[in-house]
Amino acid sequence: MDFSLLLERSLLTLGTLAFCAVGYLLMARGWRSRLSRQADVPAPPVSDGAARVLVDWVPGLYVGTTAAGDWLDRIAVHQLSDRATGELCLAEDGVHVLRDGLPEVFVPRVDLRGATVEQSLAGKVVSTGMLVLTWRLGDRELATAFRADDPTAHARLRAALSALVPLEIS
Repeated sequence: MDFSLLLERSLLTLGTLAFCAVGYLLMARGWRSRLSRQADVPAPPVSDGAARVLVDWVPGLYVGTTAAGDWLDRIAVHQLSDRATGELCLAEDGVHVLRDGLPEVFVPRVDLRGATVEQSLAGKVVSTGMLVLTWRLGDRELATAFRADDPTAHARLRAALSALVPLEIS
């Protein structure tokens, strides 16, 4: 094999690897910047687990949490942006989302502001829709999405939520 061809391929390979490394470092820097911008977001509350369950556990996918009104602005702190399979239930004290391998997301009843079925949130677009809860956490209004394995569960959860709390239901 010709030495100049080998050198050219090696340089192209190193250039590609350097380009990928720079891209990764810039993404990591952006994520750290997002974490520092969101440092004022308090940790989600923790339920005592004593409330009566109104709608039993629905399996599905926790899509993530974003700033309400900006479905691309993921809330990175407290692992709220991390997608995970899990289960959602509605209890007297609020909405509980158990995520596989991640902490529970608990939305207290008093902090709920709305519940809708949307097609997209946090860069995820689903034709069957997903349940999007709008709620307050500290001074921020957030939107949390959960896609049930059975899309008909979204309407059942929305109806139960509207009976529990006067919400903006659409």
